[in-house]
Amino acid sequence: MEHVAESAIDDVVRGAGHFGSGGGGDPYLAQQLLLAALRRHGPIPLVTAGELDPDALVLPVVSGGTPHTLVEKAHSTVEAETLRKAVEARAGRECAAVLPIQLGSVNVAVPLAVAAELGLPCLDLDLMRRTLPSIDLTLLRLAGFSASPITVVGGSGIVAEFSQGTDAVLGELVRAVLPPLGLVALISAYRVTAGDCARLGAAGSISECARIGAALAEDGHDPYLRACGGRLVCTGTVAEVLQHSSDGWPRGVVSLDTPDGFVRIDFQNENLIVSREGTVLATAPDLIGVADADTGALTQTVDLAAGQEVHVIASPVDERWHTPEGHAAAGPRAFGYAVDPVRFDGSPPLAGVR
Repeated sequence: MEHVAESAIDDVVRGAGHFGSGGGGDPYLAQQLLLAALRRHGPIPLVTAGELDPDALVLPVVSGGTPHTLVEKAHSTVEAETLRKAVEARAGRECAAVLPIQLGSVNVAVPLAVAAELGLPCLDLDLMRRTLPSIDLTLLRLAGFSASPITVVGGSGIVAEFSQGTDAVLGELVRAVLPPLGLVALISAYRVTAGDCARLGAAGSISECARIGAALAEDGHDPYLRACGGRLVCTGTVAEVLQHSSDGWPRGVVSLDTPDGFVRIDFQNENLIVSREGTVLATAPDLIGVADADTGALTQTVDLAAGQEVHVIASPVDERWHTPEGHAAAGPRAFGYAVDPVRFDGSPPLAGVR
């Protein structure tokens, strides 16, 4: 893709939902955010990292906080401009493009909208190739980059900056400032150049969202499975959804009644483990999605309803997540489950990876 225009919105947001793995925010909200930006500013140019000077500074962007808060308080041009000025002032130079930190419906739409508001191109690339709950869970971090410096801009224009510290402490500090800022903020993290992106980012992200989104719009689930390289784990009826909220994020268990027995999905915003009668079938860091059996639309886990017929689909992520470092950061044990990672296709992990 060379740009994102109105005609591409549905495919891009629909495909981004695939990388949300059951989370990633309300796709309708994402569509409206992106549509409003495009109607104000026109098509958004997409660039590859190789098209920019390797030393060019880029602006990583992610929407922080609880996605549902954006329904009442969407990001504004003032926030985008404030974020850019703060990052440029610290670096002492201008940003050449916007960089999505993660995928998922909202966090594809927000960086694209920020690029439109700032008159910058957006990189067709991201730093996770999926949705994960913390900005330090990126491919850059696996390569040794620190998530700092971090800049947080609230809706009132208040800026919080964290220049250094361990990622765990910085993550706690970011979460601590979000409630006073209205539970949602624009965030930039990492000091990263176009050259860093070319070496370490996941290229073609926005284009991949559009390609998978187009497949999701076709009849049946086979086009989608071919597009994402995934497999159908099971088809069943939602028997029960148990969830609670922790730190603003939904956590819980979905039970499905299938012809081969009950299937359980454990989720913490994103789906993390799918198992049948105690046998683990797939886990994070691979993607686990749930699609409505009648419409084929991917459904956020929190929106599932008892009696709904669904398909459970597992699909691959960037191979760098299937390393010892990747599993330590985003495998099931990183989320508190005493379970070793199981790849989406049942293949064994690489040597030394558990």
